[in-house]
Amino acid sequence: MIKENYFVLTGAMGAGKTSILSKLREENIKCVDEPARIILKEQRLKNGVGVPEKNAGLFTSLMLKKMISDYEKYVSSNENIIFDRGIPDIIAYAGLLSASEKEGVIFANKLRYNKFVFWFSGAEEIYVNDDERKIDFKSACSFGESVKRIYLNFQYTVIDVPFASIDERALFIIEKIKAL
Repeated sequence: MIKENYFVLTGAMGAGKTSILSKLREENIKCVDEPARIILKEQRLKNGVGVPEKNAGLFTSLMLKKMISDYEKYVSSNENIIFDRGIPDIIAYAGLLSASEKEGVIFANKLRYNKFVFWFSGAEEIYVNDDERKIDFKSACSFGESVKRIYLNFQYTVIDVPFASIDERALFIIEKIKAL
């Protein structure tokens, strides 16, 4: 299944995607939050084992289930929907955490987004660690490059989002989507 109205923001961890999603929401664009932060928060609140440091396989499995659920939730909608990370990202997470990529590959082939994917490179001036993001900047950038290669391998066209203000980056994405 290909949903042409589903757009993905992806790239390095801490590259500003969440801030851009907040701005896009202000423009009345439907956005779906990053599943990693949701799963981490849920698991840590209940002292669950579905976190990378306890059970990386379970963590990636929970993320994939959330991604599939988010994808299916809006399948009947024709409005543009922007996702903070798409199913192919789970393959990069699995690689990073030495977990199985098999299910991620199956669903990345089965549930597809618009062929144009918005990619964010790492920017040290905005990168911060927090309760959910514990990876160092260099590793976050390496992860982002891995994500980019994965989307290219799945025949997506990657659009580099220029580093600029939140407003400028959001406008860049809005204008690109309108032009497609």
